[in-house]
Amino acid sequence: MTKLLASPGDHNSFRSLLSRIILPALEVCEICSKPESEHGRATHQYERNKVLPAWCGWHAFRRGLATNLNRLAVDDSVIQRILRHSNVAVTQGCYIKTASEDAKAAMQKLETAVNDTYVTPTQPVPGTKGIM
Repeated sequence: MTKLLASPGDHNSFRSLLSRIILPALEVCEICSKPESEHGRATHQYERNKVLPAWCGWHAFRRGLATNLNRLAVDDSVIQRILRHSNVAVTQGCYIKTASEDAKAAMQKLETAVNDTYVTPTQPVPGTKGIM
């Protein structure tokens, strides 16, 4: 298992996590699914895959994490501990967001699109020469 953070709470570690894992997963070419940093001189111009969400910062990441854990029926006090809040009211009031049925349906569409290899083709595993 890859260690994501060198030491929890270290801002350099979070920057590293963002640049190594999160942004390359979100900023991929719509045509070839290569991360922007690896796109180089392809046979086409880089165009970001608009199906994937844009990075909106750590607060939005934590809010999304709390909301999704809540939807998975994780107890609010557990979510509080994951986010390292001193008070569960902060977690409930500022981080856990409830959504309308329309929003839930839209998120289901997004999940389906993200998991659909025709919309977001998977990248070849190193050493396989592109064979899936």
